[in-house]
Formats: sequence, structure tokens, C-alpha cells
Amino acid sequence: MAAIADGDLEPVYDNDDPKWAEAMASPEREFWVASAHEELQSLEDLQVFVLVPRSSMPKGRKPLKGKLVCKRKRDDKGHVVRYKVRYVAKGFAQLPSINYDKTTAPTARLESFRTIAHIATSLDWELHQFDIKTAFLNGILPESKQTFMEQPAGFEVPGKEDWVLHLMKSIYGMKQASRVWNITFNGAVVSWGFHRLSCEWCVYYRTSPTSSVIFSVHVDDIFAAASSSSEMESFKAQL
Repeated sequence: MAAIADGDLEPVYDNDDPKWAEAMASPEREFWVASAHEELQSLEDLQVFVLVPRSSMPKGRKPLKGKLVCKRKRDDKGHVVRYKVRYVAKGFAQLPSINYDKTTAPTARLESFRTIAHIATSLDWELHQFDIKTAFLNGILPESKQTFMEQPAGFEVPGKEDWVLHLMKSIYGMKQASRVWNITFNGAVVSWGFHRLSCEWCVYYRTSPTSSVIFSVHVDDIFAAASSSSEMESFKAQL
């Protein structure tokens, strides 16, 4: 139980993608390493974390452990087209009331997608689907829930090997990642003039004298209908 709490022991999942140690011992090693550098650079570019001395952590706190997760992206014929590496938190070791509290987030009902498709078809509106890339990395963490995380083994910053990542935004694997992303996304679209349905928290609409747009969001997938192509392009630009 102590090993689970510290993040030294983790659940085992059945898939054909290698663990990091296996990837490093494989002929594909250089591809995995290059992808890991790309992932860490992406986290830095998105300002997900700030590197700080371990001594700056609150007394008695331990940084979350993380792991590099490997995933082979394949085409329709099963050929590997990309080697994807994510640095994820071992969220199962998070402590309630210390670095997270609530974890729930709304999800769209299937009826919502059907209704929007019906509106678009009946009124001959534009109908588009979007996928938000690295959505969870845009969720802003509250200052009251400071979270620290270890640097990935083998990729520590030279001269600062003992420093830790002070997370400014959520990261994959965290218990509250989906909730934090939803709160951040809601704040953004409301500032653009959208209203959220009181009976369906994943459906938003915006109207003006000349156009209208309505969309549903399911985690990081958006299904939108707009009365004109110009309104849809405006919405896409805001996204």
C-alpha cells in the first residue's frame, strides 16, 4: 500500500505498446527518444510547468512521480506512422485535499449530438466536428492546489537534476485533469458570448441579429452547427 501511495507501484494494462524500459532496449529506441524530447518541449512551450528547486516545495510535501508512456500510431493498414510519447502523472498517488479536491466533469449526452445534427439538417446549416489537441494541457490549475512533479528520469535539466516541475496547468494522468480543462474551456467560451444550457452543461449557443451557432463538447471533441459559413469560421478562429 505504501508503494502505491508513493507511486512506486502502478496498475498494469494489457496493450502491445512497450513500456519505456522496453522501448529503450528496442531497435526503435531513437524514435522513442526523439518523441520524448518533442513531448517535453511541447509541455514547455505550452507553459505547463515552471522548473523550481525542490526546497521551494511546502514542508512535508512530495512531488508526484511521472512516467513516459509510449504509443505507436498506425494507419488504416496497420503500419506505424508515428511514435508518440506522453509524460503523464501517476495520478493514483495523488492525495485528496492536498493537490486536488473535486474530479467530476460534465459529459455530453448522445441525444445532444443528435439534436444538433437535426437542427443543422432541418435548417441547412454548416455542420463541423473539431478535436482539441492536447486539451488537458490547457487546463489552468488553481493556486490553492499547488502540484509538484518530478522531472522524467533521463531527461533532467543539466545542473538542475534535483529540481522539480511546479505545474501551472493540468497534465495527463492527474485525477482532476478533465474537470480543470472543462472549467477553463467554459470560461473561454462564455467570454466569447456563448450561453450554456441549464439542462445540458455540454451544449452552448450564441445568437446575433445575423447568425447563430450551437455546439456540444464531449471532453475534447466539439460538434458544432452554424447558420452561416462565416459564423463557423469565426468560431473556429476563436477555438
